[in-house]
Amino acid sequence: MTSSPSPRSPGIFFALIPWVAFSLLVHYASVDVAAVVALIASVGVALPGIVTRRPKILELGAVVAFVGITVVAFAADANTADELGRYGRGIAAALLAVIAFGSLLFTPFTEQYARESVPEAYWSSPRFKALNRSLTAMWGGVFAAMVPLHIIAGSIDTQRSNLIFNWALPVALVIWASKRTSAMADANDGNAATPVAA
Repeated sequence: MTSSPSPRSPGIFFALIPWVAFSLLVHYASVDVAAVVALIASVGVALPGIVTRRPKILELGAVVAFVGITVVAFAADANTADELGRYGRGIAAALLAVIAFGSLLFTPFTEQYARESVPEAYWSSPRFKALNRSLTAMWGGVFAAMVPLHIIAGSIDTQRSNLIFNWALPVALVIWASKRTSAMADANDGNAATPVAA
């Protein structure tokens, strides 16, 4: 018997809200304020999954990451806080990449969201597994590619470098990955859950 898909969560982009909030606020406010707001946002994003006993790796990882960043931000002296403010985006992107790649050791983080639109009977199919491993690796690569961009922005530390390396190029990467995700999903529509022929 085919099971119904799981109840839908708002999705991957909703899970990225704490990271975006941190990136915005670390530039316009102090690093401790940015960390606290991101931590609160990450708890809010993760809570529905925890309550329904369907926690997501990406969401739980954000909570752990921002707990750590918050502790460091409040413990840091003025010079360290300034460095964290300049390079905090790079650190956050690195942590996000670690979460994404780390999920490949267990359940690829994209698979947890894909399960919400695919019947449970197909979750263990080779095609479904392979597609989500590819998608998760791709997103992990995108997050990792953001790290040097943010480091460059922090090193140059000008308004133009902030615009180009902290926003324009990372956003372009996310848009590319989003389109690639949609293209891969469309290409596998109706087949993504079907086992690959031996």
